[in-house]
This record gives sequence, structure tokens and C-alpha cells, in this order.
Amino acid sequence: MMDHHTKGKILDGETRTSRIIGSVDFHFPPPSESLKCNEDDSNLFRIVSGIRCAMPFTVKVATSTKLKEEDIRDIVMHVFDEIESTLSNWNPSSEVNKVNMLKKGEIHEMSPMLREVVVASKEIVKITRGAFDPSIAPILAHYKMKASYPSAVHSETSSETGSSSVGASASDMDTSRRQRAIIEVWRELLVQGYSSDPKDVKVSKHVKRLLELSQWSSAFSVKDKKFISKKHDEACLDLSGIAKGFAIDEIAKRLPSPCYIEWGGDVKVVGSHPSGRPWHVAVLKPRSLCEIKRRVEASQMEGQVGPVFTLADKHLDEEDSSREYLAIIELNDGDSVATSGDCEKIISKDGKFYSHIISPKLGRLLEINETTLAQAVVVCQGPCMYADAFSTAAISQEVPSLARAMLEPFRTYFRFPLKDFLLYSRGGPRIIRLSIPGIEPKELREKRFQSHDAAKVIVIGSGLAGLSAAIEAADAKAKVLILEKELKTGGNSAKATSGINGWGTNTQAKLNIADDERLFERDTHRSGIGGLTHPSLVRALSTQSAPAVHWLQNKFRIPLDVVSQLGGHSARRTHRAPPDEHGSPVPIGHLIMSTMKAMIEKHYADKIEIRCGSKVTRLLQKTCDDGLKIITGVEVECNGSCYEEFADSVILATGGFGSDNGLMARFRPDLLGVPTTNGKFAQGEGVLLGETVGAHLIDMDKVQLHPTGFINPKDPTNQTKSLAPEAIRGSGGILVNSDGRRFVDELDLRSVVTNAILQNCSCYQDGNQEGPPFAWCILSKSSQEIFGLPAISFYKDKMGLFEHCANVKELSTLIGCDESVLRQTLQDYSNAMKVGNCPLTRKHIFPAELSENSTDLIVARITPSIHYTMGGISINAAGEVQETLTGHFGSHRHIRGLYAAGEVTGGVHGNNRLAGNSLLECCVFGRIAGERAATVKQQHKSLFQNIDSTESNWVPVVLREVKNTDEKYGKNTLEVRFNLHGALQHSGLDVGQFIGLRGDYDGETLQGYFSPITRPDDEGLISILCRVDDHHNYHYNVLDFSPITRPDDEGLISILCRVDDKGGPITKIFKSIRPGSIMHMCAMGGLRLKFSNGKISFNGRQVKRIGLLAGGTGIAPMIQIIRAYSDHIRKYGDPAAATTTSSNQQHGLNLIFAAEEDNDLAYMKVLKNVQKDFPNDFRVYVKVNIPPLGWTDGVGFIEPQDVMTHLMYPPEKGDLVVICGPPVFDSAMVKVLRRLGFEPHQWFSYSEQDVVSAKD
Repeated sequence: MMDHHTKGKILDGETRTSRIIGSVDFHFPPPSESLKCNEDDSNLFRIVSGIRCAMPFTVKVATSTKLKEEDIRDIVMHVFDEIESTLSNWNPSSEVNKVNMLKKGEIHEMSPMLREVVVASKEIVKITRGAFDPSIAPILAHYKMKASYPSAVHSETSSETGSSSVGASASDMDTSRRQRAIIEVWRELLVQGYSSDPKDVKVSKHVKRLLELSQWSSAFSVKDKKFISKKHDEACLDLSGIAKGFAIDEIAKRLPSPCYIEWGGDVKVVGSHPSGRPWHVAVLKPRSLCEIKRRVEASQMEGQVGPVFTLADKHLDEEDSSREYLAIIELNDGDSVATSGDCEKIISKDGKFYSHIISPKLGRLLEINETTLAQAVVVCQGPCMYADAFSTAAISQEVPSLARAMLEPFRTYFRFPLKDFLLYSRGGPRIIRLSIPGIEPKELREKRFQSHDAAKVIVIGSGLAGLSAAIEAADAKAKVLILEKELKTGGNSAKATSGINGWGTNTQAKLNIADDERLFERDTHRSGIGGLTHPSLVRALSTQSAPAVHWLQNKFRIPLDVVSQLGGHSARRTHRAPPDEHGSPVPIGHLIMSTMKAMIEKHYADKIEIRCGSKVTRLLQKTCDDGLKIITGVEVECNGSCYEEFADSVILATGGFGSDNGLMARFRPDLLGVPTTNGKFAQGEGVLLGETVGAHLIDMDKVQLHPTGFINPKDPTNQTKSLAPEAIRGSGGILVNSDGRRFVDELDLRSVVTNAILQNCSCYQDGNQEGPPFAWCILSKSSQEIFGLPAISFYKDKMGLFEHCANVKELSTLIGCDESVLRQTLQDYSNAMKVGNCPLTRKHIFPAELSENSTDLIVARITPSIHYTMGGISINAAGEVQETLTGHFGSHRHIRGLYAAGEVTGGVHGNNRLAGNSLLECCVFGRIAGERAATVKQQHKSLFQNIDSTESNWVPVVLREVKNTDEKYGKNTLEVRFNLHGALQHSGLDVGQFIGLRGDYDGETLQGYFSPITRPDDEGLISILCRVDDHHNYHYNVLDFSPITRPDDEGLISILCRVDDKGGPITKIFKSIRPGSIMHMCAMGGLRLKFSNGKISFNGRQVKRIGLLAGGTGIAPMIQIIRAYSDHIRKYGDPAAATTTSSNQQHGLNLIFAAEEDNDLAYMKVLKNVQKDFPNDFRVYVKVNIPPLGWTDGVGFIEPQDVMTHLMYPPEKGDLVVICGPPVFDSAMVKVLRRLGFEPHQWFSYSEQDVVSAKD
């Protein structure tokens, strides 16, 4: 974590070789003199420091460990000695040099230390595709032989070692030797054609040959992770890019916790800081080119002989004390940070400076200039040697964006995931930081929270959705009341056993599990086929899945360290806790709920109140001045009496209706009498409460039957079944019917397995009573071990749900089937497992062995049981409850003050919920709804203040969702929606006014101008229509559009964007951001049309007819105008009575929509429907230049005759023509209007408007 708000922070150390610089939104920490360094360490740590191998080190061990300073020093120096004797290229007798002396084909058995480093190096070479490569050394050796003169190089530590607390060893001469080698590299590269252009790969043929030989794959062979041999005699191993980090790791292993180790700018921390705070490491600004030039000149005056210069001399400590910190890195237990910079040693030639760094791919030195990568900082959750190697690999990439592309996958696809990285180049300056999609930076979130007052929030329900909402609301300054009808908290969440899904989690990374959003979202949508899986809700669920898992892990210390692949999943992503210290299973739902409740009682007692035994019987509401309702509180029944509780927001988190015969009879009467895994409390009260106030219900007939509810042989007719966890089948359990035959892929979707049981299995017989269809679930000995023997003991011995069978014969007797049939079934399964595919069921994942010869089998009876209700209250991606409305531009709007999360809602899971998505949905949307409910009391009614001034401020906005614009047209466009800071807040814009939008991408700030398509009075969001590509170059890197939201829309702003090759640079951001991501927005200029008191005006004059000329995504402001106009005529009279058929029609609205091709059209269905409903007030005419087959509308460009026929003509006093499109389109339309006699005051062209300045 990078913390920029550092005033008063205590530092544990500094890194001096790195620089971190920000974009326009980057905030520098205070100067270094305002920060305290190690002031609290005298009583907390024993500190040892010194210099080894020309690099300073500092080691701190907590005084609580009772370890003496001399003991610490002995451990540290012993590790340094081992490193020098094993990994140092400059120690002739080191083990690495023994390897370098081998002949081709000779084999060396590596020591444990060398083995660990070589195996790690080989791995990093592979995953970085050669960006890190320790076999590059032959190039250095080649140029060393070419040297024609000795080089006198000043040692950077020769004047300091005498005063050091630890004397420099003989290996301090390594620096001089390496510098001489670097000089030789530089000289040869100059001869061969040196270039600073990263695209120029010109080197000599001999160097190219050496490059081919200096690659790991062609240089070394490692067998059994123990033996190493050379593939050619010239192969040479140089582990300096990883050895420093490894040394730090070794020291950390041998010291007690907590401890802090820093050597040469790389750092590792172990354990928690004794003071209770995080560990802090400061990053200093690196030197500018001017500073480098000045220091090189000073070094020459002090006697250094070029062309290689070191910038570390006796004056630098004084200089560093006054240099600025650019960031404070916050580290936690096990974190490591490594830095690589380009100015540790400088090569000066012909007025240019070159670094000592060699590109392994190009075989040349890197120039120090404004554009190349100057510095890399890598924070790793694991060994420092990996952070060291990654920072080395990053700096060698030259181009910052390439370094980012190389590092970014290791956030999720590596067992020691990258926690953060910063890549810096001087030009701009430019910084690229690790950006996690959907994560709002802490400092921006805190800034956003400053804009609202504390609200009172009522949460109905105390399951995972309810507690997540309550805690998130409390963290957003709210006072929270939780009302729970039962006498204890937890609900069905406490009964969950399978786990919680998440892709891109730290746990997946540590287990080398490859997963991504494409697979997760595909699996969720595929599982839900037949119902509504709203893309916006699924994308929010997907994006926030890893943050939800990390929230539970980090905030509540819940150990979600076990990951399983359940039915319907294409990767292992369902997280649960490992067995406890006794080996007993830990029910994940109960663990989460008990831990969260304990957290509330301990840390949130003053912010969150829980009232159990309190049933909400009614939602209180009132009607606002605009005729819309707002929820104001609840009516509560407790101990036989009722009372009213008022609040600013109410969140429904009451769960589903899996045990309610009323709703089940209403929507799924065919399931009455089917067993259920739900508690009797799952009665669906939240659904009924919402429906009473007008909430839209969706997918209420979608009820999931879990395929495996245990039948208890001692109580087989009990309607409430214990759930047989998904992990039983995920561990290799198979299903057979009473004939002993398999009939389904046990790891298929729940709906598929359930239907297969119902179609292929007989009914359970209990005497004269007939039960539901059931199957037998068989687990082999290896399956039992995978699932966990303590868990098996719980279900078998404690609950009596499994029975033991010594062999297949006993198993067939228990099932009551023919033994030969069962043996053949198991033999077929075993054969399928060997080839990886079952021809009967198409099963291709076989977690455990099972055959006709298996012994120590266990078996249970299972039956499909009502488990989850996918339908419920409709919500949007902000957790706001939706009601239906009649209109062309949307079928829903939010009910003010009402939010929902969890099983009470619908629209996420469709026809069938994917296993593990239940807890995830509760956590993700509970947190979303909690924050949204808490921020309702905004200090300002409008997001933008002082929009009439010449300057406006940029404000952070959170992305809500991205939506398609049309089912048939508009394939190149998307609607992008941003939350306003509060659900009841308006944008404050006028109709037609556009906004500025900016964000960072690859260290560059990209900025565009858009027209919201939401109305200015829409509440809570702002929506834009945009094109996402690389060629839209209005105003160079700027897009010109207006909001499609109306000015009075609440809580959001919508914009329209392109998704093809014409959207401009900012579209890179639209392709990468996800729900929860932050951009910055500013009110700008534009049309600013006024609708008030039954009149329409522009620039002080009344407007009676409006003509719209739209080109491509220039339709965006037109959509907003059409929305405002249609609302206006509804409110102020019958459209048919307000118009005439003459040329003097009043308040007429006509649109000509032109585009290059039909894929550029958007909202065509909406526009046609508006025209159908208002035939006398609105007309639309469409032209495309490249028509598709079957096209019947206009073809080509807009001509004067089109304006005369389809817009308005002749021009009259009250006319206004609005033009929006590419500049060339606007210019052409202005010429057409002039030719037809329109006056300049009768048209408005967006491209002719100057962009309003905005404050940073």
C-alpha cells in the first residue's frame, strides 16, 4: 500500500535509489525533515548497521526477543559470508564461479543455497520472458576481453568504511570490477552502433550471437532442481540481480520475529511492528537530469575518472536529508520491497548519460533521459529475492508501459503476489502504479466522504449481507441500527459450508491458480441461463469478488486459505477456512458470521446497535414535492408491541423465501412439499415489504434445488435437510442410482445434477411412506482424505449421515443393487479417469481415485432440496431498490431511501445460482448498499458547484456500470454510468451542458469532454455515451459530448461512448475501468438549455422549435434534450393540442441523425418509440453513408434538402438548431444552415465552443 498522507508518520527506513512521481492527481508527502525516522526505535528495537559489498545495511530486532546486538550482528555477518562464498561472482572460489568454470556437459550438484536461488531464477526467467536473465554475463565477459586500457574508478565506499560500524570486506572491490566491465560494454556498444531509441535494436552480429547464447534456455540445464550443467562453454551465471534479496530473506529466516532488514535499498519485514502500527519505508526522489549533470561534474572535480561515475560520495548524506519523499510504503508481515534505479552509476558520453543497466533482450546499455524508465519499486507479499528480481526485470524494459504489462499479471498469477509497484520516468513526469480494477484509492475515498453528513441507517436482517452493509455504512460515518426478527444473528449465512467465490485473490495467487473475470462471468451467466443475470450486476460481483475476499481476510482475519473447484466452475475459486488445530472442519458461514459479530461488539459498539427479536412489519414512507415517494423508516414489532423507527436510509437484507409456503405457493406451487435446507426463518418478509412500497420483483419463479441434501436414515421424512456440501462432490464423490449406475457429471451445474437425479433415480421408501427421488453418494478413501477426515467424522460419526462399507460387495448390499452392475460402474469410472474423459457423462475432472477394487468406502443418501431463491427485489449496481415506470429512456427508477442486498434481491443468479456465489453476493452488494445508504445526506444538493463561474473544480466519481445502448444498433457505443456522491444528489448541470472527464492510464492523464445522457435532475448518477477506441481526436486527445442524463436526474450521470477504433485516447481508460473505479469529473460549457415554467429558453430568448443535427456519438446531447423535451410536454399539456400541422408549429422537435454506418447508431429503438408516441411533436430521420443490406432510410451525407424536409424550414424567430458531431460535421452543417438563411443566433454548434477551464 502506498500512503501519501504521511504527516506525523514514524519511518522505519528509507530507500535512496528510487523515485516515485505522480500524475495530476498525485499528492506528495511532506518534506523529509517533517517526518520522524526511527525515533520510536530506541526502546523497541536492537539495531545493527554497517556496510557490506559497498551497500549499507540496517537490521532491527524487537527488544522483546531478548536477542543481544552482538548475536544479531553474528547472524547477519554469517549470512553475508555465506552469500559471498556461494553467490558472488567476484569471489574466485565461490560456488557460482565453480559453475562458471564448468565445461559443456559437466554436472555440478548445487548446495541448498545455490539450488534455491537458481530454481527461483529459472522460474523468473520463464515468467518474465527473459526480462530477468542471470545468464547475460557472457556479454560482459566479451567486452571485458575487448578492453584496451585499464580504468581507474573511484570506490564509492573507500572513504567511509573506516568509520563504519562494520568494516568493509574484501568484496567491496566488486564495485570497481563491475564498473570496469560496464565501461567495456559501453565502449563496444558505441563501436557497434549505439542508440537511445528503444525501437532501435541495432547491435553487431557478434553481440547478436552472444545474445542467443546468453539466454537461460540456451545456456544452462537444471535437472531435478539439484544438478546444473552448461550447454556451451561460454555460459556464465550472474546472480547479482537476485542475490541481495535472497540474502535479506536468509537473514529474516534466522532472526526472531518481529524484525526489519534493509540492505542496499531493499527491505523485508517479518511480524507486526512492536508499536502496533504498520511498518513504514520512505522512498526518496531520484535525481533529475540537471542534478545528475551537476553531480557528475562534482565527481570529476573530486577525482573520479570517467566515463563511469558514482553519485554516492561524502556530500550525498547531507543532500539526501533535504530531499523530498515521494511516497511512504506501508508494509505488513512478510512483505518485501525492492528498488532498481538508473542512476546508481552513470556513464557519460557526448553530453548524454547512460545507466549501468543492460537490456537482456537487446544487449545494450539504457540511456538516462526523459522518456525511458528511470526507476522501479516492487512490493511483494513474499520473499525479497522475488521483489529484487522483478524490479531488475522491470527496469530493463526501458519503456514504462512495457514494464507495467510485464508486472501486472503477477498481482494475481503468482504465488508471491505483487502488492504494489511504481514505475517512473522523468518526462512529464510520468508514473505507472499498480491499479486494481474497481478499487478506489483510500485517500480519494476519504476525500469523497468529506462531502456528506452522518446518516442514520436501518438494516433489516443480520446475515452476511446485513452485517456487511452495517459495517460499511458505519465506516462511512453512519449510525446503524440492525433489526433481526430471530433471537440470534446469522441467518442462512451461518449455515453456509461451501465457501465464498473470488477470482484474482491472493490465496489463488499463492496456490498458482489461474483465473480471470472472463471465466468467472462466463460461468455465472452460463449457470443462470433461463433467468436474468443482469450484466451490470454480474460485472460488479466479479470485479468486487477479490476485494470482498481480501476484506474478510484482512479486516476480520478470516483464514480463507483453502480453495476448491465446485460444480459449474472452470477454475478453483471457492474459498473456505482450513481445519482447526484439532483437524476438525470449520464451517465457513458460521466462522464468518461469528467473527463479524465479535468485531461489531468490540470495535463498533458506538456505531452499530443490534436488536434481536425485532420484526419489521412495514416500511414507512412519505410523498415528496415532486410526487415521488421516499422511505423514512420502519414499523417494528417486538415483545407484542409496535413502534416506529425513523432513518435516512433502510437496507433490506432479509434473505430468501426457501421456507415460506405463501410465496412458494404463489410463484412455484409445484415445489410445495419438497425438502429444504433453509432455516424456518426464511419466510421472504423483505420481498413482501419491498413489494408493498412498489419494488419491482424479478425471477420469483427461479428456485434452486441443491442436488445433495442429506437424508438422515434415522429421520428420513424430516422436511428440513442438512446440506451435503458441494465440496463432497468436488473431492471426488460420485452419484449412483439404486441400480448402481452413474448418470451425471457430478461436477456439473447444480441444476443439471438436480434434474439428472429427478429423472434417473427412484423415490426413497420409508416403510409405507414414499419420499422424494434420491441418489447414493459414494466416497473412496482418497476422496475422504481430500475432503478432510475430521469433516468426514463429523458427518459420519456425529450426525450419522454416512455409512461405512469395507468393499464393493458390502456397498452393493447396502444399496440393494446387483454387485456386478456396481463393479462395472466403478470400473468404467476408473477407466474414464485414466484417459481424463467419461464418455457417458462427459466428465473431465476426476479429483480422486475410485475403482471396482476400492476399499474403505463410505456412502450417504442424498436428495434434491430447496436451497436458494434466485428471484427477489430488483436492484441496480448501486444496491438501490428499483420500481417500474413508464418511459422511453428507462423502465425503472430507484425508490428513494431504500436499498437491498443478498438473497432478498434478484437479477444476479438467473435460473440457477453458481455454487459459492451466495456468500459473495451478500458481501459485495451488502458493502455497496451500506456505503450508498450512508452517503445519502450530502452537504450539497448538486455535485457541481458554481457552474456559472469561469472555473470549476474536478471531483472524484465512482463508476457504477457500463451498459449497451441498443439491442440492434450502436454496437460501437456504450453507455457509461457514474454514481454521484449521494443517491439523492443531482448533477446541477443545465440541459445540453457537457462535462470534463479524466483519469490516469499508463502514467498519463487522459482527458475528454462528454455530454451526459441522464437528465440534470436525475438522482444519484451521471451517464455518458462514449466510443472506446484509439482514433477519436477532437481537440487532439479530447472528446466532445454532453450528458444524456437530465439535470434533475438523481444520483448518477450517464455518458455515451464508442467502442471501436474512433473513440480517442481516453477510451483506453473506458476499456480498463471496472465498477468501483474512480475518475474525475468537472462541469464545463455547452448548450445550457433552460426548461422552466412551461417555457424553453436559450441565452435569454424563448425557443419554440428545436432542430437537432447529430453525427455519430453526437447523439448524446440530443438524447438529453429529447428526454427533457418529452417530460416538458407531458407536464404542460397534451402534445396533440399544443401543436399544429402548419410550418409555424410550436415547440416542435425534429432530429436528423447521421452516421458512417449502422453500427455507429445508438438508441434507435428509443427514438422510434418516442416518434410513435409523439407523432406531432417529434420526428427522426436517419442517414448512413455505408448502409447495410436491407437499409430503407437515408443514404449519404446531410444535404440542404434534408434540413428543409426533415428538420425545419423556413427559419423562424423562435427556432434553435443544435449541432453535435465531429468538427468537420459541425462545420458542414453550419454552412448548410447559412445557405438556408438561418442566423448565427439560431444555431448552436458544440465544436465551436471553447472548453471551459477547470481547477486541478
